Amino acid sequence: MNFIGWFIDNPVKVAVGIILLGLFGTLAMFRMPMQLTPNVERPTLNIECRWPNNSPQEIEKNIVSKLEEELKSVQGVTKMTSQCSDSSGEITLEFAVGTNMNEALLAVNAKLQTDDYPETARPPEISTSNSNDRSIAWFILSTRPPEPETILQFAADHPELQDELRHVLNANHVGLRYLRLKELAEEHPVVGELITGETNVKRQRQFAERELESAFERVDGVSDASVRGGEERQLQVIFDPDLLAA
Repeated sequence: MNFIGWFIDNPVKVAVGIILLGLFGTLAMFRMPMQLTPNVERPTLNIECRWPNNSPQEIEKNIVSKLEEELKSVQGVTKMTSQCSDSSGEITLEFAVGTNMNEALLAVNAKLQTDDYPETARPPEISTSNSNDRSIAWFILSTRPPEPETILQFAADHPELQDELRHVLNANHVGLRYLRLKELAEEHPVVGELITGETNVKRQRQFAERELESAFERVDGVSDASVRGGEERQLQVIFDPDLLAA
């Protein structure tokens, strides 16, 4: 078939084709997303080792270094990094893109099944999230703030504080409203009547660890959930140094 002759005999079709190509090319140039260096997130496994009341040097010598010797032979590992701090150590394994992480998880878990750990050390824990990853959501537990109707009634009973309380009500967020109310209570103690109840940080942390943390981890797609803040339970042993020396 003579393509040149067909183009000459059908000038309208050729012109329409060129216009369409130019139109779609222009649209693609301005609307098609382009990324010369796309962000490729390499699959990682994070191994946390806890040995309470020990220095970073002891953890590195007795736990982390031995685990590194075992884990360096895991197939697919491209990079291994570790860091130690007081009472804990952390090893991060990076795998090549496309690695079957289920098989990698089994291989890493098999390497960790060893009895060569100090007696007081906790077994290593494996997670698929990296400690450097950013959290996608934060949930804050605090005392329930008073309702706007309660604040309006309080303002009616205390006309001298109406302007300050109106500023509190103008807050577009419940947390900001409660913060402004606490700041106002520091200047005018009478406002403290609106802040009902004391914040029990110990009970809040226990509730978050026992109920919320496990509930979030069961959500499909969530790799890790952690609790921060509050007060952890501890046992204090107070002794008489003179009697102990004797």
